[in-house]
Amino acid sequence: MKLRVLPVGLALSLIVGMAMTPEQKVAKTVVDDEVKLTEAVQQEAVQQEAVELEADADLVEDTVGVSESYEEDEEDTSNQTAAHYEKGKRYISHRTIDGREYSLLIDLRKWGNHATENQLLHLRELFYEVYPQMYDRFGAYTNAPLDVVLVIEDRDEGVAGAGGDTVTIVDKHLENSRNDFDVLSHELVHLIQNGWNGKYLEYDYDSEKFAEYCRYIYAYKDGKYNDEHWELPDINAQNTREKSIRFFVWLDMETSSSNRDIIRDYFEICCDKKTETANWNKAWKNLFKGTKFEGKTIDEVWNTYTKTDFARYAAKAPDFNTKSELLQKTDVRNYIKKHSFSQNYEDSLKK
Repeated sequence: MKLRVLPVGLALSLIVGMAMTPEQKVAKTVVDDEVKLTEAVQQEAVQQEAVELEADADLVEDTVGVSESYEEDEEDTSNQTAAHYEKGKRYISHRTIDGREYSLLIDLRKWGNHATENQLLHLRELFYEVYPQMYDRFGAYTNAPLDVVLVIEDRDEGVAGAGGDTVTIVDKHLENSRNDFDVLSHELVHLIQNGWNGKYLEYDYDSEKFAEYCRYIYAYKDGKYNDEHWELPDINAQNTREKSIRFFVWLDMETSSSNRDIIRDYFEICCDKKTETANWNKAWKNLFKGTKFEGKTIDEVWNTYTKTDFARYAAKAPDFNTKSELLQKTDVRNYIKKHSFSQNYEDSLKK
């Protein structure tokens, strides 16, 4: 999703709420917001070069530890503060995880104080928990940025966006959706995708679908906040292969093994920009080689999925301390993480 004030020429997009349940009929509103927000961003883009040349007097080392109140903040972040962040400054933190050095710069020069300081701490911790996992599986292939900028911006429209090395989250969205931290997980995927082109995707929506798939699998604190707030749509909510996020999750679970990761292979095909839309049926047949679905078409595999209980289990958690029916029945997140591709592991075998 591209929303951040970026150099002219980078594509802009916006979360369109593709994973909303049927009763959450807000998609049209979000799309309308995208148009308004894109126009505003284009007007501001010409100022970006000058902004980047500013002195670093407002840059602060973000070394604050996670407080006890932060750790105990089980259900609602709205009443917790860290007495740490100040409007108008930028805060940078650094951590080495699995041999890679990551940094996050939180830019509060356009912060409207709608998001709480504790929400900002959650977002910082999410980055260091979620991004390295996705990077190890996908991001190393695209040479995605290890140094990321998170802008909290006071706007009247929109939710979030990403491009280059930058994610922007609208301040008022955090005020209205106090525990929607995994909006950042979604946007970080777009940095890892590094410019997927619709001409080389099966469906235009695949970029967003993949981001939502990753949001579910790598959700912050094992989905504690995500699953109570956001629901992975079932077969009734998304009943076509073009739209279904859950189909990707099921396909990953059904084909993942220590020797094969077809979702990683799928990701590579999307990144390589060699397979045009018309050739994806053949691409899926090649992807299925060596799996239980070898010889089948993608539509035949979809039909198999539509008949499963997995397609129907409730994915929304009743509260913060209870797993959803889907996770109680399948433990799909842990299974996929255990059996998916790891660049770190591959590199260790070469030593």
